[in-house]
Amino acid sequence: MNIKGTILILCLILLLLSTGRILASPTYPNILSNINQEVIMSDLKPLSSQELQTVLRQLDGWTQKDGKLHRQFEFKSFVEAFGFMSSVALVAESMGHHPEWFNVYNRVIIDLTTHDAGGITNKDVELAKKAGELARR
Repeated sequence: MNIKGTILILCLILLLLSTGRILASPTYPNILSNINQEVIMSDLKPLSSQELQTVLRQLDGWTQKDGKLHRQFEFKSFVEAFGFMSSVALVAESMGHHPEWFNVYNRVIIDLTTHDAGGITNKDVELAKKAGELARR
């Protein structure tokens, strides 16, 4: 790794520490430990329309848009939005499930679908729940 790469990584670590969103947060390990490993390891199939409607009633702020779970989060600043994205990224990586997302200043838009299954699965629901928990911190 060259010096620019090293400096970039150090700046990222400092930014994440300064937000208090991850790494320095004592609650972060709990987010990872509470992931439903059964959902992650199961044979995933798309939720039925009825199952999806039930799930949407339980997921605060989430809707279905273009066949995906969809939500917009808003934070006080870009740094908070970026910290949130970094936290979700670590959870997503631990699940082996990665969101489609978009960030402008203090807004983060997340769309979730399981491409391999061809629709919204319990894996998407689990990541949506974790994103909601992280946004409330």
